[in-house]
Amino acid sequence: MADKAGILQLVPRGDADAADQVRILVEGLDRRRYQPLVAGELTPQMRERLSRQDIPWVYLEIPQGFSLGAYLAAAGQLRRLIQARDIALIHCHNMEATAVAVLACQSWGVSRPLPLVSTLHAPREGLAPAYHSWARRVGTRWLLSRCHGLIVPSQHDREQATRLAPHLQSRLHVVYPSLERSPSRSLEAGIKRRQVGLHRDAAIIGLLSRLVQGQGIENFLEAAAVINEELPNIEFVIIGEGPDRQQLEELAHELGLSGSCIFLGTRRDIRQVIAALNIIVLLSDADRAALRGLQALAGGLRVIAAPTPALREIFGPMPGAELMETADSVQLAEAIRRQLHTAAHLEESDMALEGRPSITYRDFLVSRTVYDLERAWSSGTSASDQDVAIAQALEERFGPQRLVAEVESIYQKLGI
Repeated sequence: MADKAGILQLVPRGDADAADQVRILVEGLDRRRYQPLVAGELTPQMRERLSRQDIPWVYLEIPQGFSLGAYLAAAGQLRRLIQARDIALIHCHNMEATAVAVLACQSWGVSRPLPLVSTLHAPREGLAPAYHSWARRVGTRWLLSRCHGLIVPSQHDREQATRLAPHLQSRLHVVYPSLERSPSRSLEAGIKRRQVGLHRDAAIIGLLSRLVQGQGIENFLEAAAVINEELPNIEFVIIGEGPDRQQLEELAHELGLSGSCIFLGTRRDIRQVIAALNIIVLLSDADRAALRGLQALAGGLRVIAAPTPALREIFGPMPGAELMETADSVQLAEAIRRQLHTAAHLEESDMALEGRPSITYRDFLVSRTVYDLERAWSSGTSASDQDVAIAQALEERFGPQRLVAEVESIYQKLGI
């Protein structure tokens, strides 16, 4: 390890998406130049995966919420780890890990200053409390100013972080999240549908949103009522939780959606639930909506996105995703209708109920694409032109190699 730069990745618990990005990064780092070490409260699955790749890991408890004593204790553990290992750079993930690393490196006992890089995987969630009070703003700015590099997942997030701390603009880097190709979802989708109460043979349109009135959920429900009258075998799912859930459930009942609209609440298995959908609708860029939409595209779903700044940046140039001009109920119903008829293979034998087309599980869900499992998103001979275009765009903008190269470039700019 003496001839390699030790890179310590500090990962908070309970953030599966951040942990996935860390895993992709450490597995792809140039092992001739860097020696990764992962520290945090890691899941058994991640520990096993790292061990198979000969990547060392260390248990280190990172506090959640605010407790100065807990943060100081974690900083002490990290400081001892730094002293015991040949660490050249600490890469923190999210604000909690950043706070621990900053306290450890600011405290006595660290013989040399270490470069700190912080990735804010969900900046608007992590930085939002800083806007609520002067003390939080000062504390957040102090933490971020101790970092030598700051990574955010979009240009829109960079602009938001710059508003909070303008003097850090030169340290901010945009690195889009990375994806791995989703496995075939035919069997998984059927199993997951049964588990959450969805019909196996229906086409499922899902909305990912916090349940707060004024976020566009009312428009989604009104559009769902229109589609529900036009086509059978359509069900709607709303994923998320919020203070207005009861009012929105009552609205769904008033619109006649009681038998075809399910509120699933917050899900720990959200990626498996998304894999059971056919279309995903994103009306807000909160709750990592862009990442969920990209995961849906990689799994073969269609994506309909509202024209928010962050969603426009990610999905505007992406084949397979439809960016609406406005997110009102009429435009949303048209977009859903368009995606349904584009995706479904409608034949005369599928006509049902007063001559209306019936979209079946087999026509809508079962993929006709053959994938090369050795290469992310690469398609076989049965892939359509759109499948190929989506695979190429995902690999170019969101492939693992691109994330690793961009992060390594940041390390090199810091002299590592």
